[in-house]
Amino acid sequence: MSHDAEARIGCTTDKSTLASVTAFSFKHLSLSLSVDFATKEIAGTATWTVIVAEAAEALVLDTTAGLAVTAATVNGHTVECRSLAPHECLGTPLAVPVPEAEREPGNELTVSLTYSTSPQSSALQWLPPAQTAGKQRPYMFSQCQAIHARALFPCADAPTCKFTYDAEVTVPAWATALMSAEPQGGPQEVPAGDGSTRRFAFQQDRPVPSYLVAVAVGELGSKRVGPRTTVWAEPCMVEAVAWEFGETERFIATAEDLTGHAYDWSRYDILCMPPSFPYGGMENPCLTFATPTLLAGDRSLANVICHEVAHGWTGNLVTNHTWEHFWLNEGWTRWLENRVLTRLSPHGEELYNFQMQESLTHLEEAVSQFGATSPLTALVPPLDGIDPDDAFSAVPYEKGSLALLNHLTSVAGGHAKFETFAKAYIAAYARRTLTSADFRAFFCEWCGKEGVDCSGVEWEKWLLEPGMPDRAMQAEASRDPTRSAEGVYDYPDTLGAKATQLVERWVSCPEGQFAAEEHFLESLLARSHKAGAPLLPLAALQRMDELYQLTATRNAELRCRWQRVCLCHRAAFIVPEVVDFVATVGRMKFVRPLYRELFAWEEQSAVAVRTFMQHRDGYHPICSKMLSADLKLDGKSAKKQRT
Repeated sequence: MSHDAEARIGCTTDKSTLASVTAFSFKHLSLSLSVDFATKEIAGTATWTVIVAEAAEALVLDTTAGLAVTAATVNGHTVECRSLAPHECLGTPLAVPVPEAEREPGNELTVSLTYSTSPQSSALQWLPPAQTAGKQRPYMFSQCQAIHARALFPCADAPTCKFTYDAEVTVPAWATALMSAEPQGGPQEVPAGDGSTRRFAFQQDRPVPSYLVAVAVGELGSKRVGPRTTVWAEPCMVEAVAWEFGETERFIATAEDLTGHAYDWSRYDILCMPPSFPYGGMENPCLTFATPTLLAGDRSLANVICHEVAHGWTGNLVTNHTWEHFWLNEGWTRWLENRVLTRLSPHGEELYNFQMQESLTHLEEAVSQFGATSPLTALVPPLDGIDPDDAFSAVPYEKGSLALLNHLTSVAGGHAKFETFAKAYIAAYARRTLTSADFRAFFCEWCGKEGVDCSGVEWEKWLLEPGMPDRAMQAEASRDPTRSAEGVYDYPDTLGAKATQLVERWVSCPEGQFAAEEHFLESLLARSHKAGAPLLPLAALQRMDELYQLTATRNAELRCRWQRVCLCHRAAFIVPEVVDFVATVGRMKFVRPLYRELFAWEEQSAVAVRTFMQHRDGYHPICSKMLSADLKLDGKSAKKQRT
């Protein structure tokens, strides 16, 4: 491997932070926060316990232009902080002077900062009552991944900086506060000048990086659904959420068995978010945030919860050292998610093979969106000067799991053998961070101990080449049918075959009427994109809708796929349905492709822009920024403006 390639896969320099991540070790954080819905601000103090690693005149922390630090002390001594030059993507670093007498390596410093957030903080969304399910009270929640924690509190906003934390959160008397930590008793009433407030206390004893600090405040109810799981939601939704996520304990227990490592986070609670939440789920320790689009009424979309459960091991426990190695979080989590679901499914390995076919479709779409030669389609992308949000796609998920980890499964000798490696991997890197080079070295070392020949693995190609994996790289994996881990392009599609056949029947005979099969829309959508032109006449789509009731479905995944199929076919009848969907849901998995497809339709491009402008304030700041870029709005709206 070339010197440059070695440098990339082993790079430990975090290009997404401006903080002093090497000069100081971040040990513990104490937060005292007050949530003000009237001003849309959080005010309080962040007190860091840090260890001096290298003598430095100042401790530099990540912040943003809108995060105002009004006072600071170091070991009780007042100091004057200063903001350094702002960066277009990375915010405004804050220099906290370290008294000369305290700069000796090994010294412990207590750094306390009094601050307040901005109403435009990219880490927070403030929802008026009208945008909540109950319509009576406002709601606030955070989303810190990837580098938005710096807009919530001054920090070293880097995955490698893991710390424990405690917090007190003061909220209005009607509200409940939740965090990615263990609650410490019930709320305490706190008299205030204009009425009473409540204070909630939390403790996180496991080290976490800044992106896993989360807070949500609203009118919330709860119901216990398992020995370590309570679901939370607005009161009118609690029962539906409790039923939908009632199988969570099965996912946790199966993941424990697969990894050989007990769940490390004491509890696995789930907060069902408002519709504007931009992701399917967020793996905040002790408190997964989940989109309400998972509430299909039949538990058919619970795989997202399984994915977030898997993050308890791959991501939260074992963490990518920097965002350039993000596949170590998401590729591994997709692998563990799919292995858990395979164990629990009556279809067994047939389900796994089908999931790999779906992953291939998602990967092809992501590569097409960026372009096959884009460096952002490499498993280890270069992020020099790039906001990690702008690099986010299915690539680290699917190329990491579908391609590399499944290839290594074949090299190891099949699923059972690779699961043995996974247990060793989790045990070795628990509560640590690692690079792609660390992973490669550990795999090769394990292979040496197990007598496995891994000399043929072309690491440079797998990790650094953009675009789809080379078919030639899959050849060895598909030669031995006893290895149940075929190449990316060679998974037997037993479960998906009926869906593929149904698509062929509709295409060859659009005037027919055929019974629906599961995953049909996924196959039809993929076929439509590859064709680059409508496959079916409008009348066939209308008959399909009459037969399968697709426009009326409650399943958000099916609804999105069906609407995208119709947009590909320039079916005008679907446009009002698309406008209604994107106006009421903020999950980027749905709204981004729908807006892109609507915008690409020349006659409807103005509708896409007008709809976005009407509803942009209802989207999370991350989603709004990405949609601005998708719709090719003015350059400033497409750039990261961290405030």
